[in-house]
Amino acid sequence: MSVPHPGGDPNANLYAQMKRDVLDRVPQITAVEFDPNDIEAKQLQAIFDPVRLDPPTGPDSPELTVKWYRQNPDDWFRINYTDPNTGFHAGWHQDEDHPDLGQAHFQYSAANREDRWGVTFEHETPSLILWEIVEELLEAVRPTYQYTNEEL
Repeated sequence: MSVPHPGGDPNANLYAQMKRDVLDRVPQITAVEFDPNDIEAKQLQAIFDPVRLDPPTGPDSPELTVKWYRQNPDDWFRINYTDPNTGFHAGWHQDEDHPDLGQAHFQYSAANREDRWGVTFEHETPSLILWEIVEELLEAVRPTYQYTNEEL
């Protein structure tokens, strides 16, 4: 069960900055949308081109959703990647779901495997944290956890 965010509204300006500074610059992402719109944004949704991913997936486009709430002392966020072709899910969460794992954690599920562990980020600003996560997703998480050796 998911713990709801502890309060505060998402900041549409923060989402616009994350879109401009991070998601619009990732060549594997073909579209970024505000949900429900750019004025009342409650989350961002980025659509990946399945052919541009390494290794490629397809035919359906994987998605990355970003929910971020600015608050003191620590922001609350959930960044989730889902590939509908393989059923793979990866998420980076800074919430109160797993206090035993620390302030933030990573979790994934693929085929008959799943795991989660605590994570820390090199940066503190939302856009730089998101950049770290997208790099980790593309360079380490997908190649390491999405596929078993037989699937590559």
